[in-house]
Amino acid sequence: MAWAVEKLADRENAMIDVNMGCPVRKVVQNNEGSALMKTPKLAAKIVKAMVDAEKNSSKQIGREAKPITVKCRIGWDEKSVNILEFAKLMEEAGASAICVHARTREQLYSGKADWELIKQVKKNVSIPVIGSGDVLSAEDALRMLEYTGCDFVLIARGALGNPWIFKEVDALYRGEKPPAPPSLDEKVKMMLRHLNMLVEEKGDDLAVLEMRKHIGWYIKGIAGATEIRRKINTIVNINELRNLLESRLAILP
Repeated sequence: MAWAVEKLADRENAMIDVNMGCPVRKVVQNNEGSALMKTPKLAAKIVKAMVDAEKNSSKQIGREAKPITVKCRIGWDEKSVNILEFAKLMEEAGASAICVHARTREQLYSGKADWELIKQVKKNVSIPVIGSGDVLSAEDALRMLEYTGCDFVLIARGALGNPWIFKEVDALYRGEKPPAPPSLDEKVKMMLRHLNMLVEEKGDDLAVLEMRKHIGWYIKGIAGATEIRRKINTIVNINELRNLLESRLAILP
């Protein structure tokens, strides 16, 4: 991990975030991701090595050190909720901030996120705390800020198919009227932009496969969405997918 930090020394990334929250089986089987919640001292050793590597690299290049941040869960399971100890160790290791997804690894994304533990973490450390879990609307984001006292809110699943949520949060936070929901045409333009960015990042084939699921999220709740998802899931050609989007999703009103 320290080696990776050194390799990023002259890159333009503004920060380096360590994902100790991923619950996926193939990740935790390698003692990675949220499995590190079971070995807090090892997790702290990793972060300390990264922080030291970044300090050395930034000094050699002559720039300020990039923040090393950590995302984690509240514990491995309900019998081993150790987020308060874990957060304190991350702070002592030199992490610039900690993002707490308020579920255990065993919960995956089920059940309710325990915002009370985010509040307790905020009281227990002096570094910025980012709250995560069950933020599916602009109203949820403001409720989390108010209830937990966290410094920032991370929006994950709430942004799937709805990147406009960030404008909504910003408006509510400023005490302004939230923008009107996007029209179908606005959604189609965003889907095309999203597709083009995926193509640039991953190439045509992977872009098509990934965009199929994203389109499903974009059109959720729209009349005819089930049929259009069925049709999209058979598409493997980039031009066919673009044509379908440019024709305003063809079968939708």
